[in-house]
Amino acid sequence: MSLVLFEIRDNIALLTLNNPAKRNMLTLEVCEMIVESVAKAEKHPDVKALIVTGNGPTFCAGGQLGDITADKLMLENIYSGFLCIAQSQLPTIAAVNGPAVGAGFNMAVGCDVRIVTDKARFEPRFFGLGLHPGGGNTWMLRQLANWNTAAGMLLFSQSLSGQEAVDKGLAWKCVPQEDLLNEAFAFTENIRDLPKELLIRTKQTLREAGSTNHHDDIVDLETAQQVWSINQPYAQTALSNMIEKITRKKSAL
Repeated sequence: MSLVLFEIRDNIALLTLNNPAKRNMLTLEVCEMIVESVAKAEKHPDVKALIVTGNGPTFCAGGQLGDITADKLMLENIYSGFLCIAQSQLPTIAAVNGPAVGAGFNMAVGCDVRIVTDKARFEPRFFGLGLHPGGGNTWMLRQLANWNTAAGMLLFSQSLSGQEAVDKGLAWKCVPQEDLLNEAFAFTENIRDLPKELLIRTKQTLREAGSTNHHDDIVDLETAQQVWSINQPYAQTALSNMIEKITRKKSAL
């Protein structure tokens, strides 16, 4: 049995943590397999997004406790499983089917969008082990949530249910458990046929927009990227089709 399942469906890659007996724990072996799967998705010319989920009742219970040592290299190996997702050039969705704990919480908040069920639970759990948050968790959470939510979770060790995460802006929507994957794939319908490079460039611009307070900087960056997109065959065809559609409507009046 593979501990990580990987498939491509409708131009979307699906990565499933597949060790429900161990609550989909991030062992070093699992992290290596995740890194390989994400690289495969990024290199595949037809893959436009990545969905991450867990098999069984748990999304991911975090790192294996025996691997958590004061060794920086060991911690970085554990981080690799979720960081390769957080740093992916592809648009990413966490389909959170159950508890996302510790490093599993990092994996969920490291995705671009979270779709959850009422069984989902976001649990930092760092303080329960006497640990400082790691893997960039404070930065990721502050990018997603206001101070009140981030402080409540990290300073007061509070967890959130799936619906609470939606209410606080941490997740997109809460859906029935049996509909989770269908909802996650449906969320990608509008981008499956887009050029991959357009998605990659837009995600990069979105990241850069979060790192500056200067509107003019982003206007300049977006203008350069928009010029690039206008010169691509996809945009030229789409613009021509839209102009033709508008012309037909005017002629029919």
